[in-house]
Amino acid sequence: MKVRRMPVGGVAIALAAVVGAAGWGPVPEAASLRREIYASFERQDSARAVELLEGYLKRFPDDAVMLYNAACAHGRLGEVQDSAAYLRRAVRAGFHDFSHMRRDPDLRVIRDQPVFRAILDARVVADPILAARRLERWEGMYGAKGYRFETDEQRRIHYMTSLDETTHARMRRMLERLGEQVGATLFGGPAQPRQYLLVAVLDPGDADGVFDDPHARGVYRHGTRELITADAGRALRHELIHALHHEHMDQVGQEHAHWVKEGLAALYEAYEIEAGGSIVFRANERHNITKSLARRGRLLGWERLFNLPEAQWADRPGELYAQVGSVFEFITEAGKLESWYRAYVERFDEDVVGATAIELVFKRPLPEVEQRWRRWLERE
Repeated sequence: MKVRRMPVGGVAIALAAVVGAAGWGPVPEAASLRREIYASFERQDSARAVELLEGYLKRFPDDAVMLYNAACAHGRLGEVQDSAAYLRRAVRAGFHDFSHMRRDPDLRVIRDQPVFRAILDARVVADPILAARRLERWEGMYGAKGYRFETDEQRRIHYMTSLDETTHARMRRMLERLGEQVGATLFGGPAQPRQYLLVAVLDPGDADGVFDDPHARGVYRHGTRELITADAGRALRHELIHALHHEHMDQVGQEHAHWVKEGLAALYEAYEIEAGGSIVFRANERHNITKSLARRGRLLGWERLFNLPEAQWADRPGELYAQVGSVFEFITEAGKLESWYRAYVERFDEDVVGATAIELVFKRPLPEVEQRWRRWLERE
């Protein structure tokens, strides 16, 4: 299965971070090449994907995600040696989403190969080495610009921020409290990275050109455990939920539906954690967008929304992210967020999109629950 950059923040974005002789940096012209590669995967044209990837990797030889995608493309074609070679290069370049690697059907042809077993056997030892190498690259790019570098060994988080001392400390505390709250409620246990995570908060000037979409404010790349944002607020909270959610998906061996990933991240963009530890979610501009869509009759039905292919989210991202965030606001206000998530995980094999879990916790057919949501949106 190819690995794609996470669409987030209302727009489809991709981090153009590649390693070359001069280190990591934004390469805006790479975006069109990646889009062609992803399109070839969507068409199931693996031979074309290999051709495009070979051209891309001649220019950007250490892009860990694209090296992994090359391993997948060759794996689809049954080319064992090439698939194994690209996977080895991907890991050396920093790709270490070992849980995804282990269950990826595109790598089925090399699962019995020594290189595949060696990578999985060495993943615990490899993680801190890969994380340290990744941090060195970022220090090489931004160390001379006055960025702050810190490591939280207990939580396995490397920080790189342009924030002043007070704002940086406040940002760290926000992430810690959110991780503790989400772990204690939604994920049923400690919600912290099992592998080292890099959290990079860039100065707005340095963020120019880093994201393929100029309107993007953040991205999380699970394959390389990098969370990069251009602000320490909404975008950072959104991406942290992606990181923690991916950790839980790895633990349970599941890949949740796209609407679930983005809806949960949108939900946690605006909230307050009260003194007792409970969380209160606040409506933001996404809620107003959804109400406007409802008035204009432009809402997607839930069945279509939940099953919408990921590639189509780029067609109307602002509307779609607003809608799935609103669905989770509705579920949460009904007091059913945690029970729904537990039901979803428990019944994932029978319903990967989560509609069955909604019916179970609301004790109503999905169309009736959807109508309740639409009436809920009509409230002032």
